[in-house]
Amino acid sequence: MLNKIWTYISNAGIQEGVAPSELKRFILMNQLIAVAFLFTIFYTLFFAFQGYPKAVIAEMFFICAYLIIWLISKENFSKLAKFLFLSILNIHIYIFCLLFGEDSQVYLIYTPIATATIMLYGSKQKKVIVFFLLITVFLLIDLFTINFSSALLIKITGDSVHYFRLISNVITLVCEVIVVAGFVINSDETEKILGKNNVLLEDQFKTIFNNSSDALFLVDNDSQLILKANDRALELFEVEKECEFYSHLELDFRKQHPSSIELYQMRNRLLIKNFFEYEFLYRSKKGKEFWGALAERLFEIRGKKFIIARITDISDKKKSQEFVKSSLHEKEVLLAEIHHRVKNNLAVISSLLGLQASYIEDENLKLLLEESRNRIYTMALIHENLYQNETFARIKLGTYINDLVNNIKVSYNAINTIINFSVITNDIVLGIKHAVPCGLILNELITNACKHAFKGREAGEIKIEFTQIDNKITMMVSDDGIGFNADDLLNKSNTLGLTLIIALTDQLDGILSTSAEKGITYYLTFEI
Repeated sequence: MLNKIWTYISNAGIQEGVAPSELKRFILMNQLIAVAFLFTIFYTLFFAFQGYPKAVIAEMFFICAYLIIWLISKENFSKLAKFLFLSILNIHIYIFCLLFGEDSQVYLIYTPIATATIMLYGSKQKKVIVFFLLITVFLLIDLFTINFSSALLIKITGDSVHYFRLISNVITLVCEVIVVAGFVINSDETEKILGKNNVLLEDQFKTIFNNSSDALFLVDNDSQLILKANDRALELFEVEKECEFYSHLELDFRKQHPSSIELYQMRNRLLIKNFFEYEFLYRSKKGKEFWGALAERLFEIRGKKFIIARITDISDKKKSQEFVKSSLHEKEVLLAEIHHRVKNNLAVISSLLGLQASYIEDENLKLLLEESRNRIYTMALIHENLYQNETFARIKLGTYINDLVNNIKVSYNAINTIINFSVITNDIVLGIKHAVPCGLILNELITNACKHAFKGREAGEIKIEFTQIDNKITMMVSDDGIGFNADDLLNKSNTLGLTLIIALTDQLDGILSTSAEKGITYYLTFEI
């Protein structure tokens, strides 16, 4: 029971994570506060028995002071409690000396007080230690300067003086032993706990190190020699004993030794960033080859630099990557062939229509066949652009529209109007899902403008502009021709071209609008 109470008093206010050196000082402080509290109670009872009311009142004050200081320590204000305790202790002995004079030899208790100051603060806080030692020396000098005389002095008989001297010497000796022994015992306990923690930490480190799924090496930064290897390293490199690594460099296990320039670059990167990673082809002691992902980190222990190297077997990952790359290449070749064949088939259809048109005398019918050829060419041109593009999924609008415009120019070179084209695409790219309907709509709008917008004129201009804001595309096609009420025409369309425009706009989930100022302008907005 007493042991539990003493442990509770000693550990009051100590927080988790306190450094071992501070832990033993906090425990010693709580213990000294408790000892001072008990001795003060003893003196209070002794003075009451001897009939010294002044001393009893003074001791009652200091009993309350020590109790308050311990409560402050209990509330996690250990540093404040330590400062207050040493201050009150110095004042306590000073008042004690003024009460009972030099003959009581109470001033001898300043010796364990000075020792306690050094024990509680340690060598790192020299200024605080010097401060309290100066206070102790000042109080002693002041006592001997005034010859221990004051208004508080209590006259004591010869027998009482004898007892006071005996008690003062005993308490001085006991306090000195308590201070030193308490510090030593707490230090031993702390070292035992620290030793157990170190052993536990070492066991945990060994367990983690040897049970890692990756090969781990500890390497000397200066010599680059391997100092330690885990069990996975022995298994991966087919080595029987760890000592077989000690005379080797990590480089020795790579299939291809790096050049001096490569080695310098790797070392320089490690020194600058303290980290390096790359993939190398390794060879085990028995000749087995495998791909490994090397990750090295530079660190320092007591002024000496070391490297921790981790090698992960990524052979399966490499095989998967090669398989995926091979499959992707096959799909790319197949997709390119599909686009090429579709383009060729559409070209054959276009040629057949052209051949058929040569046997027809009706000019209107020939015109219809030519328009059909242009529509087919528009789709064939998209597949040709996809075939020539690296991605096979997206085309550059600028190249595509210029090719489309040039084809339409050739188709309508018989008309007497010179048409100038202005094309702005802002480097926009489209996927095949949007490129085909967008290209067909563009073909119809340009064709309509060439056929109807410039009748009776020597020259005209058609502007084509694409803009993109986030995922929204706006296509603008305008001409400076004669113009007409396009909204009515769209709402009451009975031609194939305008029917196609409306149907393809719905396919894009787009919005088509017009403006009839200075010719006609079409706006098509859709999202990609």
